[in-house]
Amino acid sequence: MPSLVSIVIPTRNRAVLLDRLLDSFRSLCYPSWEAIVVDDGSVDRTPSVVQRYRLERMPVRYYFQPWSNVGAARNRGIAEARGELLAFIDDDCEASSNWLDSLAHAIENNPQALGVQGRTVTNREAATPFTRQIEQLSGGQPYRTCNIAYRREVLIDLGGFDPLLIRGEDIALSMRVLERGPIVFAPDAVVSHPPRPKEWADRAAWRRLLASEMHFRRVYPTYGPSRSQTLSIQKPEHVFSRWVLLPVRRYWRLHWRYFRKQPRDYLRHVPFIIREKLALLSLLPYILRNWRSDR
Repeated sequence: MPSLVSIVIPTRNRAVLLDRLLDSFRSLCYPSWEAIVVDDGSVDRTPSVVQRYRLERMPVRYYFQPWSNVGAARNRGIAEARGELLAFIDDDCEASSNWLDSLAHAIENNPQALGVQGRTVTNREAATPFTRQIEQLSGGQPYRTCNIAYRREVLIDLGGFDPLLIRGEDIALSMRVLERGPIVFAPDAVVSHPPRPKEWADRAAWRRLLASEMHFRRVYPTYGPSRSQTLSIQKPEHVFSRWVLLPVRRYWRLHWRYFRKQPRDYLRHVPFIIREKLALLSLLPYILRNWRSDR
């Protein structure tokens, strides 16, 4: 009989997206699985969404905890999981019917592997400069938690995800796993990550994110090169060069195409862009103070 696979899903205030994800589980071909939904302080109808699928006899378990970082939510899922293989997916994704089959077969066929990474696709035509989506068509870094599975034993041995990180926690974990053994790639383990509207960061959100980045720099200095060089910071000047100038330089064609196609909607977003970047730049004194204290 196939071994049990536990699916770990952290979520917060995304009832509509979670509903879409759980609905995609109806088509899963793998016969032995459980889904563990860790509600990270939601105040929307997330509990009722999960309850509806439980009433339909879907093997879903629900756990609520006060709002924390996503790594802590995943760690709660690890603690509650009963399977020997733990598959991670995000609440804004959709699983293909053979997702779990491909992950489980890949780990069975590679006894030395400690993890298996799937292929993540998106709808490119629906993407705009103001949406967030992920596409990863080949194996290797970054080992994102929107489509990856690890053996339970290695997660327990490593203590799970770093709960102080709100970005890069999946990279830190994967690097620690790779120091012990390989992570293989299963191209048929497909997850769709549809574009969704961007969540604009205010000063408080930037401060939490910057504190996470500085924790990453302090605790995992050798893992920095494995991270996205447009979204992470290793020096104070990266706040401006990587989080302001480089993203614009990298995505200017997408901005220009969208502006030509939807000028009114593009201009509607301009005040949000300006406020977000100004909020980030206002924290430069905070960053410089903390960098000096880390020396």
